[in-house]
Amino acid sequence: MVEQPAHTRYVASSILASAISMMLPSRVAIAVSLHHVFEPGERVVVAVSGGPDSLALLSILREILPALPLHLTVAHFDHGWRKDSQDDRDFVASMAAQWGYAFHAARAADGTPHTESAARTARYAFLRRIAAETNSTAIAMGHTQDDQVETLLLHLLRGSGSRGLGAMRRRDRELARPLLDISRREIEAYLARLHLTPRRDPSNDDPRFTRNRLRQQLLPAIDAFDPAARELLARTADILGEEDRYLDDAIAHVPDDLVHDRVAFAKLPPALQRRLVRRLVPDAGFVEVEALRRGEPPASTTTDSAPTTRLAVTTCACDPTTFKARDQVGHLDGDLVQPPLVVATRRPGDRMRPLGLKMVKRLQDILVDAHVPRHVRDSLPVISDREEIVWIPGVTVAESKRVTSATRRQLHLEIESR
Repeated sequence: MVEQPAHTRYVASSILASAISMMLPSRVAIAVSLHHVFEPGERVVVAVSGGPDSLALLSILREILPALPLHLTVAHFDHGWRKDSQDDRDFVASMAAQWGYAFHAARAADGTPHTESAARTARYAFLRRIAAETNSTAIAMGHTQDDQVETLLLHLLRGSGSRGLGAMRRRDRELARPLLDISRREIEAYLARLHLTPRRDPSNDDPRFTRNRLRQQLLPAIDAFDPAARELLARTADILGEEDRYLDDAIAHVPDDLVHDRVAFAKLPPALQRRLVRRLVPDAGFVEVEALRRGEPPASTTTDSAPTTRLAVTTCACDPTTFKARDQVGHLDGDLVQPPLVVATRRPGDRMRPLGLKMVKRLQDILVDAHVPRHVRDSLPVISDREEIVWIPGVTVAESKRVTSATRRQLHLEIESR
């Protein structure tokens, strides 16, 4: 077989990429319809950072509107990590104006930690607020097939079960991801065809962030092993996601108190036992789940800094109208909490966003404002999830994790002395 000249191979590859990019909106429209990502006429907040994926998302949704009528609103969140981040906002604002969409923007509060988890929490809180203000029932995210693969691998390396390995869903409550079948390569070709130049965020190349290291070091090795690996891994995430939904449905009608009936509980398959335990104790790790399956009380662990307390976590149907910030029991949105929940005591520099405030405050100031006696402050339990401080008993809960009218699963938290 005669090998084609390099320039011929390049031209053929370019023609193929152009053809694929022209079909992209049609492929997304089919996926949206097949997987019920959006409903016709739905009001949608489109999260646009200005980068390639989100810019392509807005453009593609704009192209498929004749086939799928949607009411789009553009939202941009500035994390304030770069001096030129205002330019990203201006770029997105200009695109929204050019295409005739309402535009909303906000900037991260001063003092927000420069971490992936803190950034995600602030961004999603902003997007949900804009959705509520615009009566939107969906928030469109620009996650691609490559993001899905990265999420699967990150969860695999952390020892996740089917819930984590199912990675991201195309529609998960209000969060919609219509580009999960589209690769970054296809996104870039699509933007090039339309002569759309996105903003590029240098932090996406910063090796301090775990996802970036995976993208730079692990994925190239996987690509070299099998060029089709990303597509196969994304398919695996789809399969595991469906199995995860099946387990959710299978356990949905099992009452929480079945865990106390050891005979009946033992008759459940191990997968459903674990699912029931995790519903009761969302912050439990694998070792804790296995211990709880053997009959130990469903309570979370504590850190060494608070050895005389135990955090008991259960689901509840308590009346939210009775909740007060200074209650001695806490109530949080179970779908927003990022386990594990950890009990500690305050540390120098601790901050949180207390209930009802838009800004992050120093923990010291929060305790002073709440008139917590000085001699009590250093021993007061402070409960955090993986992202932030979420509850200080008798003082406040985190605004970003509070129970709202949209909450589907409430967590009831109590501190028990040992």
